[in-house]
Amino acid sequence: MKNARLVLCPDQPDWTPPDDESLEQLLQSIQFIGEPFNGDMQFLAGERFLDLIALMGCSPGIRLEPEDDQAFCYIRLIPGTESIEFHGGDRTHAPRCPQCRSAVADWESKISCWQENSAGTPWSCETCGHEAAPWDYNWRKSAGFGRCFIKISNIFPKEAIPQQQLLDALHSHYGVSWHYFYQY
Repeated sequence: MKNARLVLCPDQPDWTPPDDESLEQLLQSIQFIGEPFNGDMQFLAGERFLDLIALMGCSPGIRLEPEDDQAFCYIRLIPGTESIEFHGGDRTHAPRCPQCRSAVADWESKISCWQENSAGTPWSCETCGHEAAPWDYNWRKSAGFGRCFIKISNIFPKEAIPQQQLLDALHSHYGVSWHYFYQY
């Protein structure tokens, strides 16, 4: 799975921090991110990264430092985009209706239409007719929507999860809850 990521984003997809520096400053203050790496809001893992992200399983091989051109874990911040974006990957699960739980068979074409129409059109479930925004569907932690993202590269699904302490720090600082998903 090339380019697998653990991604955090606010529960309110239209929310962004008050300015571009705020998120970086918060994550540096709790030592989640360290030194800038390769520009473009990318950072090495901070001193408390492993306290704020729980590694699962029997000793996953996560590299936190660049060495010998091998993939390693780094953090990229996207503090605010112009509009709500969909972030998924090649292995995104078909979402399920929030009302009847039916899977959306043609979700890729629905996402394309949603993106072309300025992300304003709700989806209508083909099974029960319930209308909801695409982010209200259950993507089973395989995709997300938002204008603000924290992307942790080279983390595979279920290999690591954010600790409640990290989610609480984001919530208490901004007053908005956060969730996570895997993009791969």
